[in-house]
Parts: sequence; C-alpha cells; structure tokens
Amino acid sequence: DINFWGSTYMTYFAIPHLRKTKGKVVVITSGAANIALPVASVYSASKAALLRFFETLRVELNPDIEITIVFPGVVATDMTTPCYIENYGSDFIFTEPVSRCAKGIFNGICRGETYIEEPSWMKWIYVIKNVCPEIVEYVLKYLYFRYLKPSFKRN
Repeated sequence: DINFWGSTYMTYFAIPHLRKTKGKVVVITSGAANIALPVASVYSASKAALLRFFETLRVELNPDIEITIVFPGVVATDMTTPCYIENYGSDFIFTEPVSRCAKGIFNGICRGETYIEEPSWMKWIYVIKNVCPEIVEYVLKYLYFRYLKPSFKRN
C-alpha cells in the first residue's frame, strides 16, 4: 500500500502548487516495475502500478507539470547488503553504491530526462526484454533456481 498510495496521495495534494510554480514530480519506482523479480511479486506489482499511474498522470498534466520516473536497481544499503552477505557469502555483484545512484538520479533530473535508469546499464535489459522477453525470463529463472530458491526452502 505504501509503495503506491504514499506517492499518489502526496502528488494529488501537491498538484495545485506544482501547477502554479511549474514544478516537477520525481517518482522513485524500481527496476522491478519492468522486470519480474522472483520472490518479489507483490513488490514488483506495486512498483508497476506506480509506473503506470505516473506515466498516465504525465500525459494528463503535460505541459504544466513534468514527471520524471526513476528506476533504481539494487543499491548497496544497510537494508540490502547484509541480506546478500548472509545468503550468498558476499555482496551481490550488481549492487551500486548509494552515492553513485544518487548522483546519477540528480544528473538525470538536471538534464530533464523523463526516465532515469540507474545504473544506466539497466536500460539495456529493458530493451532486450521488449525485443526478446524470453531471454530475460530465461536469465531470471536461471538466477532464481541457481541462487535464490535454495535459500527459500520451506520445511
């Protein structure tokens, strides 16, 4: 609920002020909004709902209010890093430092980008998914069965 309603309610109440000031909305979704992540189905669905809501709102509010949608990947935070170290013995290979992620998002906002993928290599995964979704699905299944599923066994 918080992933979706927190952002939408805040935006709803900010729209009158943003119209007056020609403001901008920056929405943090997730790479999971575009790529189905194993063991994160509810999280992915909430982020996908956020993505579609703000894409639609962008069309409705244009040109008064600009909307930038951010897709951060796995960021090395105190919340994510200990989990990977505990489950896999080391930090996850694709994590990005918080400072680099923040700098990339800030630079994208300053450039006026409508979509920001951080790290930037993630946009290639989205392209591959749109052209040949079977490849991305195959890789996700492989990673799930190779690394994640063993740690989620139930008795």
